[in-house]
Amino acid sequence: MAKGKKGFQPGNTVGKQFSATRQPEKSGRKPTLYKQLFKATAKRVEIELSKEDYYNILRYLMERTPSELRTIAKCEQTPIWVSNIISSIFTDTKAGKVSTLNILFDRLFGKPTQIIESEIGATISSKQEIDLSVLTTEELLIYNSFLDKISNQDKK
Repeated sequence: MAKGKKGFQPGNTVGKQFSATRQPEKSGRKPTLYKQLFKATAKRVEIELSKEDYYNILRYLMERTPSELRTIAKCEQTPIWVSNIISSIFTDTKAGKVSTLNILFDRLFGKPTQIIESEIGATISSKQEIDLSVLTTEELLIYNSFLDKISNQDKK
């Protein structure tokens, strides 16, 4: 395609246009990951664990001793994601870090709440006249208490 031109341009001689008789070799949509896995393994791909199961496994791993974790990681039947988490824990431990544990704690228990303190000041000025006749007696009393509070604050 010529430099600076986008898309198919009229008179383009590069390539051939598809027609009813000339179709691409691999027509249709790309197969999903599940279909690709089924084709490769001849096993049905289904979700076996719930979200709660994952959390329970993570909690279980975090409560094990290093020797228990090594035994779990060496087992051929252990899922790769479990082995990967165990490996990350050991790598962090050797380096004196706790980043994997922090991530797991955040995932299990949620991030700790952070208190944010701030002062908000607002000044409302309006050149419009306010029609107070639409307010009920109770609303007028509340409005009056707000005005008193504002005027008392200005005196400080």
